[in-house]
Amino acid sequence: MLAICEFLTASPELAKEYTKKITFHDNEIIHKYDYVKNNQFILIEKGVGKLEFYRKRRWEFETFIAQDEFAGIENLLNSQKYECSMKYRIVGASEGTAFLVNKNFFLDHMYADPTIFHTVLEHIALRHVLTAHNFREKKSPLKQRVADILLEFAIINSLPILDNQVSFPDYFAESMLVSVLRAPSHHVFAILEFLEEQQIISRLPQFIIRDFARLKRLSNLHLALLENIATPAI
Repeated sequence: MLAICEFLTASPELAKEYTKKITFHDNEIIHKYDYVKNNQFILIEKGVGKLEFYRKRRWEFETFIAQDEFAGIENLLNSQKYECSMKYRIVGASEGTAFLVNKNFFLDHMYADPTIFHTVLEHIALRHVLTAHNFREKKSPLKQRVADILLEFAIINSLPILDNQVSFPDYFAESMLVSVLRAPSHHVFAILEFLEEQQIISRLPQFIIRDFARLKRLSNLHLALLENIATPAI
């Protein structure tokens, strides 16, 4: 993804006119949905954001937008295909940097470089696979769904597996599982307590998957990416 940032900013004059580098902090709003006015999207260079939807008069956590990912990619549409009342925002989960990119400027570069085009398609396809999986499995046993979401978060955040363990960052909270699963909090916490008793996870002082292999067996999410994050990026 750094190659895309470098490609988009190769010309200082064009980069100054069509891109803007921003710095964000924990709980700072990075991006809001506004189809009519917004002709830009976000490319996360460093750090992590939280995708939140506005439901029932409050903002609810949905998933992470991690380093090297896009936010607001729906603004690449040339015209509004349907009337949408969806409200969402991207809020900083950590400190980081991102690029605000003009959509037409990006499209010109995307079509000029097949690797950028493929990166966008890969990003959309992975999110589609995860969304489709969650929709298909929404009535599955809660124990499986908790395992599914924990693995999904590990994938999205590119968390390394070291000695069969995965350590979650400080910005992760167990309440996020409740929000995503839309299940009673006491049921979700009961599953977490069971997993802790089985020594599959530990919750304090840091949330850690202590036995990744056993958690994976509880899940119905089968992606090769689970194997590809076995070692930390260098």
